[in-house]
Amino acid sequence: MSQAKADSVTWLETTFYGIGMLSGALFITVMNTYNNVFLVEVAQMSAQFATVVVFISRAWDVVCNLIAGKLISSTNTRFGRMKPWIFGSGVLLVPVYFLSWYVPPNLPDVVKMIYYLLLCSTFMFLQSVNNVAYRTQVMYMSDDETVRNRATLIRGIVELVAVVMGIALHGQVVAFYDTVPKKACRLANSTDNSTTHRHIDPEALEDIVSTQLSKKNGYLISAAAICGISLLATLIVTFGVKERRDMERENEQNLNGNFLKTLKGVVTFRPNVYFLIYDVCLYSPTVIYSGGAAIYLQYSLDLRSQVPNILLITVVSTVVALPAVGLLVDKFGKKPVYIVMVALTIPFLIGCGLVPPRSMVIVLVIVIFMGALMAANSYIPWTMLSDIVDAYQLQTNQRLDTLFFSMYLLMCRLASVLGQAATTVALVIGGYVTGECSQPKSVDTSLRILMSGFPVAISLIGLGCLIKYPISEQIRKENKEALDEMTASLQEMKAPIASE
Repeated sequence: MSQAKADSVTWLETTFYGIGMLSGALFITVMNTYNNVFLVEVAQMSAQFATVVVFISRAWDVVCNLIAGKLISSTNTRFGRMKPWIFGSGVLLVPVYFLSWYVPPNLPDVVKMIYYLLLCSTFMFLQSVNNVAYRTQVMYMSDDETVRNRATLIRGIVELVAVVMGIALHGQVVAFYDTVPKKACRLANSTDNSTTHRHIDPEALEDIVSTQLSKKNGYLISAAAICGISLLATLIVTFGVKERRDMERENEQNLNGNFLKTLKGVVTFRPNVYFLIYDVCLYSPTVIYSGGAAIYLQYSLDLRSQVPNILLITVVSTVVALPAVGLLVDKFGKKPVYIVMVALTIPFLIGCGLVPPRSMVIVLVIVIFMGALMAANSYIPWTMLSDIVDAYQLQTNQRLDTLFFSMYLLMCRLASVLGQAATTVALVIGGYVTGECSQPKSVDTSLRILMSGFPVAISLIGLGCLIKYPISEQIRKENKEALDEMTASLQEMKAPIASE
């Protein structure tokens, strides 16, 4: 592509591209954070059926990344390669997402499970298509690295804004409608003073039904608002960003030869093996935290009224920590900073299992450090991935950015599956009873293991793989210098041909 075309990508266009992140980020943030609570608390599904919905839809999400990549790479229309998928999936996501928060009346649990399983699976497919097409679109905007970096930076900022917006909007709207009457749950008059089991007071039955209906409306109102914002973002990125189709896709040319052989080479590339393993192990705790925090705060820490605020503080702490993580990485390097941050977070994960009920101050301290870990996970792996691509190019003389990034997104989805499934499995093991004002002591125990023991175990595995990750700062600098020399040599070879 000529320099003139590269220069034609304006700040306004890159801003429009970044705004497109609002669509996918809003949808997936709210779905990952509140879907578990919605299925068991609002839809009144048993924990066993909720487990089936979450596990199958998330497992399907992993497969969808490969399907989406194949479909998109085979597309070539007069509107471009990415735009049809971004627009089509973005528009279809609106009704599917809205219906995912609707509770059909008077349906048995099995039928309800099928209903939500179909909707969640459809949502995951459309979301994967939208995510792959949108993130790849930056490669079609320009072949100028400066332009791409600028667009990626704006996209990252908007993504954080979308996470905060999603948590704040949905959390506050639902909290406004979730006004459980205090008289709904009263201590049972029992001669056994050791029991604290609660029951539904018949006099409060009408209030409970009214409250449940109000809470359902809150979910629908929140869904409608998010759908409106996401649809607007889809229209902006579709019509505000130009897809420059005359760019040669070096990575796609490499894949046209033998895809399976190339895929095997990527998966078995030694730095990538360590990277993918520790990515799953270190990303899963953040998924567990975001997916199980709401239930954990309600039934283990008795902080039901503070759930939206605590979740919002977690996201805000992530946003605040991100610039600090960037500065630390610039000064000390990616791998050392990541190792230290993971090691420091493990004691706070252990503390999650020991927090006394209603200990708001302790919860806030843990939240801040979890936010810092989530900031590191959302920034450092993306920068380390580019180092792996550079190392692979030096070893094989192939530049496979798209395939490496696709594999990374697939592993993130796998980590999400593990995290979301672990939350619902913990409820099943703990004996969660749908609709009860209080839960058995076993639920508290299983939730504490979920938020503490399990994340600590997999974080230690991830930390071990991170320490063994072979690309140190010294190797990274040497690889970068070698690539710069290779690029300079190619430019010198092309110069005489261009002059002729």
